[in-house]
Amino acid sequence: MFVKLLDDRWAENDKDFVLQLLHEEHVLVVHGSGFSAELGKGHFRIVYLPNIDVLNDAFDRIERFLIRHRV
Repeated sequence: MFVKLLDDRWAENDKDFVLQLLHEEHVLVVHGSGFSAELGKGHFRIVYLPNIDVLNDAFDRIERFLIRHRV
């Protein structure tokens, strides 16, 4: 799943988003610009292979992170 970052802070630097999310919430996603500097910029990739409980926990952590950093 490729998710678009709408907040200007993260849309311009998806790699910082990924690194800060990992540091603060221990959730690893992949920055979209790692796939394509032009087309992937401002996105991140989520793998949805884990079981539903793991995914729910990860989404809760991502939500916490986004709320905490809301401008």
